[in-house]
Amino acid sequence: MTKLGIHNSIKTIFSLFILISAMGEFTHNETVVSSMVVIQMPEYLLDLLGALKVLGVIAIWFSPYSWIKEWAYAGFVFDLIGAIYAFLILKEFILPDIIMAPAALILCILTYASWRNTTRVGA
Repeated sequence: MTKLGIHNSIKTIFSLFILISAMGEFTHNETVVSSMVVIQMPEYLLDLLGALKVLGVIAIWFSPYSWIKEWAYAGFVFDLIGAIYAFLILKEFILPDIIMAPAALILCILTYASWRNTTRVGA
């Protein structure tokens, strides 16, 4: 498998992961809402987070500008690190959240690294 094929495979898995998360946020899924309550975040942020995740996925797949992709990846990293930090600082280890956020962060880092490996720097 080529570098581009590996990158697209990882990016597809990561994108599905993020889009499923966004769907839970848009629908105000009971599990997602309860997680927001536990980490003491307002429920109205769910719509914003969902929208930003969808826009980020669109950016990493379709943006012709590398700086937009960089910002999208940075946004995902901030979101995922924030989620991990919130659960750790409050000592609330809720399954599947405490497993999913680090898994998504690892996928994000792998996707970003494979993207940088398949493109020219500054492209």
